[in-house]
Amino acid sequence: MTREVYLDNAATMKKYSDAIESESKFYREINANPLRGLYKKSVQATTGVNEAREAVLKLVHADKSYTVIFSRGTTEAINLVANGLILGDDGFGVVSRDDKVVVDIVSHHSNILPWKQRYSNVILSKNLEEDIKGAKVVSLTGVSNVTGENFLKRISEVRRALPEAILGVDGAQMVGHVDFDITSLGVDFVAFSGHKFGAPMGIGGLIIKKELAEKLRPLNFGGEMVDSVSLDGEPTYADIPERLEAGTLPAGAIFGLKAAVKSVKEFGLAEDLVKEAAEQMEKISGVKILAANGLILTFQIEGVHPHDVAQILADENVMVRAGWLCAEPYLRYKGWGPVVRASFSEFNDKADVEALVEVVSKVREKMGL
Repeated sequence: MTREVYLDNAATMKKYSDAIESESKFYREINANPLRGLYKKSVQATTGVNEAREAVLKLVHADKSYTVIFSRGTTEAINLVANGLILGDDGFGVVSRDDKVVVDIVSHHSNILPWKQRYSNVILSKNLEEDIKGAKVVSLTGVSNVTGENFLKRISEVRRALPEAILGVDGAQMVGHVDFDITSLGVDFVAFSGHKFGAPMGIGGLIIKKELAEKLRPLNFGGEMVDSVSLDGEPTYADIPERLEAGTLPAGAIFGLKAAVKSVKEFGLAEDLVKEAAEQMEKISGVKILAANGLILTFQIEGVHPHDVAQILADENVMVRAGWLCAEPYLRYKGWGPVVRASFSEFNDKADVEALVEVVSKVREKMGL
């Protein structure tokens, strides 16, 4: 099969042409450091960065109590929060290292390890209703990268049960794919990655309540995050959001992010393709559909390791993800082990479904089974 079929959008979505062009145009026509210059091109860069913040806030229906802190993506954003919340003698933080932190079992490693590495009482919860009692921080998954399940209802329930706790969301598979109102949801922060919904790689961030952001210790220290530095090296920190964005921002990628946000016209455009693929694959002998929700189809083939399945698909130009999906605790909890994941986006069509089904139907034969 010569036609390329890209079905690894949950790892990184195909990019909107406007996002690619906006990043390129920034470097061709502006190429100036935002926030630091008084000349026209620097002002244009600053304006574009601020417009991108507003575009992200509008996408998730945030009110004025929220702001956006840019980071490289979800992983860095959650690390920023986990590190910044630790109560210290430097005036930052609100949570002790031995306070109870709860993370849901469905989490990606990026919502587990930042907490486990910094706090001594982290619960990887299989029973949220019971485990969240007495928690100071709860960090939940918005949409599973394994099953595609949407957990917004559960997040809302946790907020009602724990109105005083710090409640955050790993929104890597949610932002740009699910229409949600962060203000009504009442969470304190949502971490996101632009490349998961059509923006360039290397840009994402935190949509976070300003009141909480003020209490966070910076993850990085250096240029732009200070107003002044004394002769003995003591800083006077800048205001939020700049305080938490040390160094030169990836302005080109931010311009691309702004374009990607504006390119999101409708949500869940490929969900019917997932259902169609699952229905057809269920008819193939030896294929076990584990999950088919949202934009994600997860499956196994009897007697064939997921990596072998992915390789056979790759040999036919069908690109999927196989293995533990950076969610090993969840896959072990489910008793599934490694899996194959086909993840769709609005760039896919029925021909992609047909190509996937056709090659999957040949896998066992190719393995001599």
